[in-house]
Amino acid sequence: MKNTNLPPMGPLINFSKAAEHQSFTKAAQELNLTHGAISRSVQQLEQYFGFPLFQRRNRRIYLTDKGQFFAAKVATLLAELELTCEQMSIQSNGSSLAVSCEPSLAMRWLMPRLKHFNDQFAAIDVHLSTAGGPVDLAAQNLHLAIRRSDFQSPADYWVTPLGRERIGLVCHPNYWARNCDKSMTLLHTRTRPAAWSDWLRLSDQAIDRSKEQYFDHFYFSLQAAVAGLGLAIGPEHLVADDIDNGHLLAPFGFVETRTEYVALSLQNPQRVGYLHDFVSWLQREFG
Repeated sequence: MKNTNLPPMGPLINFSKAAEHQSFTKAAQELNLTHGAISRSVQQLEQYFGFPLFQRRNRRIYLTDKGQFFAAKVATLLAELELTCEQMSIQSNGSSLAVSCEPSLAMRWLMPRLKHFNDQFAAIDVHLSTAGGPVDLAAQNLHLAIRRSDFQSPADYWVTPLGRERIGLVCHPNYWARNCDKSMTLLHTRTRPAAWSDWLRLSDQAIDRSKEQYFDHFYFSLQAAVAGLGLAIGPEHLVADDIDNGHLLAPFGFVETRTEYVALSLQNPQRVGYLHDFVSWLQREFG
C-alpha cells in the first residue's frame, strides 16, 4: 500500500528538533549535523506542503501557526515511535516493565507483593519508580503508571480500572482500647488534606478530638498510627497488611469513595503480553 499522504520521513526528526529549539543551529548541534542539513530538511517539508513552517526574521526562526500544529503532532508521534522501538528491543531480550506508582501505595502495598508477581512471571523484570498525580508516560519512558483517578488523564491513554478506593479510620489496637471512650489525637497528611472530612461525611461518624497532628506524606501519618500516636484515615489497600498483622485496627470498617485506582498506559494492555500479565495480576491483587 502506497502512503501517498506522507511527507519525506527523513527530515521529520530534523524539523522536530529545529521546532523544539526554535533554532537550526541548536538542532544541528544536538543531532551532530550541519546547519545546512537542518535547513534543507525543513525546506523539503515546506516544498512538500506548499507553505512555510517557519518565519525567518532578524536571523531568527519562528514557527508559523501551521508549523506549530505540525511540530506538536510530529513530537507526539516520534515519542510514541521511540517508546515502541524500546519495547520491541526489550521484548527481544525478555520483558522489562517500567512502572510508576503513587509513593504510599508502592511502599505499603505494591512492593510487598512484587515477589508474588516475580514468582509467577519470572521473565518480566519490573522497574519501579514512585510519583503521584498526572504523568507523561512517553516523556518519562514509562510503560505503566498506577494512580488514583483524581485527575483527567490524556485522551490517548488506556485507562484500566483496578479497584474502587475504600477508606477507614485506623489506629493501633492498644491505642483504641485505651482511648475509645476519650477524646483522641487525629493524624493528618498534607498530601490528602480532605481525608478526614471525606471519611466523616461518608461514614456518618463523629470523633471526639483532643488535638491534631500533621505529617507531610500519607505514609508518615499511617506509620504514626502504627506507632500508637493517634487515629489516621487510611485507604484499605494501604493498611490491609498491618490489619492482618495486628498492627492496626479499623473499628468502623471501610467506606467507598468516588475515586478508584487505575493503570495508565500508552498501549492497550490486552494486546501486549507483558502488560496484560502485569495489569491482570494487579486487578487480581486489588480484588
